[in-house]
Amino acid sequence: MKGYSVYSKIQQLKEQGFRKDAVAKSLGLNWRTVDRYWKMTVDEYETNTASVCKVRLLDDYQDTIVCWLRDYPTLSAAQVCDWLKEHYKATFSERTVSRYVKDLRNTYDLRKAPNPRDYAAVPELPMGQQLQVDFGEKWLKNVGSGRTKVYTAAFVLAHSRFKYAELQSRPYAATDLVRACHHCFRYMGGIPQELVLDQDSIVCVAENAGDIIHTYEFEKLRQECKLSIYMCRGADPESKGKIESTVKYVKGNFLENRLYVDDDILNSSCLDWLERTANAKIHGTTKRVPAEVFAEEREHLRPLVECAETHGATLCRTVRKDNTILYDSNRYSVPLGTYNRQKEVCIVPKDGMLFIQTVFGEPICEHRLSSGRGLLIQSTSHQRDRTSSLDQMQAALGVLLLGKADDFLQEIRTEKSRYARDQFKLIHTLCDQYGIEAVLEAADFCHDSKLYSANYIKGYLEHRVPKQPEPPALLLPVSSAKYHVTTQKRSLSVYAKAGGAK
Repeated sequence: MKGYSVYSKIQQLKEQGFRKDAVAKSLGLNWRTVDRYWKMTVDEYETNTASVCKVRLLDDYQDTIVCWLRDYPTLSAAQVCDWLKEHYKATFSERTVSRYVKDLRNTYDLRKAPNPRDYAAVPELPMGQQLQVDFGEKWLKNVGSGRTKVYTAAFVLAHSRFKYAELQSRPYAATDLVRACHHCFRYMGGIPQELVLDQDSIVCVAENAGDIIHTYEFEKLRQECKLSIYMCRGADPESKGKIESTVKYVKGNFLENRLYVDDDILNSSCLDWLERTANAKIHGTTKRVPAEVFAEEREHLRPLVECAETHGATLCRTVRKDNTILYDSNRYSVPLGTYNRQKEVCIVPKDGMLFIQTVFGEPICEHRLSSGRGLLIQSTSHQRDRTSSLDQMQAALGVLLLGKADDFLQEIRTEKSRYARDQFKLIHTLCDQYGIEAVLEAADFCHDSKLYSANYIKGYLEHRVPKQPEPPALLLPVSSAKYHVTTQKRSLSVYAKAGGAK
């Protein structure tokens, strides 16, 4: 509510006997606003209104901005300015938006707690000298439901503060970083002299007392592009303070309160944000627009080189004892015996498929990627073959029954697939107890009656056919003298003498 409607409602509630604090609470206004209009006459209001000639253009977006501030408590005035450009193509001065947002926060009591970070000043570097690289991650709400963790690789030229960022929904591997570097070089139209990075496992294998051993993929990039690599020590943010601020800027200005759809849409929006805001705003330290400074710095970058870029992200995974691998919180099967032959495989997620290869690039199998979590994605060909031994058991039982009950055995296996092994064992036992002919007779009766179970055969035999007599027990001829042995007995005095001997 603004203007005369506010004044009118305040006067109406005043005439009804409401107090100032009750009116403020009822209309959702600040108490000072109610107090200002409380004793004002209509003539005074018109005179006061006529003296105000400044029109606040942002009032058209007031409800939208208030909704943003309520839904996203961490929203900054700079983000509000950027979102107005993005969603409404409305261009306002950032200072104007900042003042307007500040007034709205005071009016509706929507406060935002700042969280600043201090950095030590470092000398400016020459043009084209240094490109700083770092990583960040942030949870985003999905468009439908749930959340997705987004990982970002951010780049910034140290001189011009010209920025680039690439995002994906899986952790960065060495091949992902190399691919992002190629994309960054193409985006900037050249290659700098030096890269500054943290001592991350996807960049270096060992510090080696200063003689750093890089990963294979990154070492290949370093040699092909003839890059000088500067690895930062731990707890030394000043050595890469510019990229620290850039990662924070990407997370706080672009990713904060943004909904996740997929990686392609997110990266497309990020490129628009880079052009619209990140590289188009006057930098707080240099007081210059990064895009304008970069137009000069681009001439100092080295030309692009032809490199064999890795298009698919190759990741290594350890094969588990149950012949599965873990990827994106799901288990994917590999052929039986893979665990015993090779403990590690490479995976390439591409075009909705997961390609599993040996460490030498030989294909093993492939699966369609699942969007779920905690699932087992298993190919039927990777399950244990339990049919061969059952086939052998059925064939042996068919031979025992002279080949006259093969159809009946197959029907049992079809209807009692889970218990076919137990069914065949029971029929084999009945053959031993009642004989082959009796079992065949029972099987013919059950087959004609469509009673496909070994238990029906057992019931038929118990009521119609007597069991075969068991062979008589073998008795010893006790009358023979050779089976009667008399043991020798000794006097107790013999043992007494043996115990008392010294």
